[in-house]
Amino acid sequence: FKRALEPNIKLNRLTLRAFTDADKDRLFQSVRHSSAELMPFLPWCHPQYDRKDAKTWIRFAQATWRDRTQFAFLIEASATGALIGGVGLDSPSELGDANLGYWVRTDCTGYGYATEAARGLAALGLQHLELKRVLITLSVHNSASRQVAIKTGAQFLREEKDGLTLHEVKHDALIYAFTQPRLRLTA
Repeated sequence: FKRALEPNIKLNRLTLRAFTDADKDRLFQSVRHSSAELMPFLPWCHPQYDRKDAKTWIRFAQATWRDRTQFAFLIEASATGALIGGVGLDSPSELGDANLGYWVRTDCTGYGYATEAARGLAALGLQHLELKRVLITLSVHNSASRQVAIKTGAQFLREEKDGLTLHEVKHDALIYAFTQPRLRLTA
């Protein structure tokens, strides 16, 4: 990425915040609590996920933030500070594309949090980072993530045979995109 994002972003109900070392235990607990739902669709989530994995992820997120190759955020409830999930932009291309990923704790699904976080970060990517497109790539079997992509207003681009590998298994992928001027932060 040519520019950096602010490490603390306020949305309507949510705050997107860069990871700190102090987030290790909350991240671990959130992932473990939701691992049955997350594991099939997130390559980093596995049955033995532990505090060391959380610490490793946080260190990776901090390093990639510094070198501007990825911007990973915690999703927190603005009113309470409760950890809701994660959202991030990564893999910037020379063509001006980047990938958007998101996850939400199982007990926080159904409230529109993933939609708000994904839409907000995509808008910042297009406007502040001057990306041409923000892409969401998901397994055809991930109906929850597909609903989020649709609710955000991302445009369906295509289905790609074997376009995603999760836990060494190929999945057909659905690809959605946000483009300028379709999305605004206040949308």
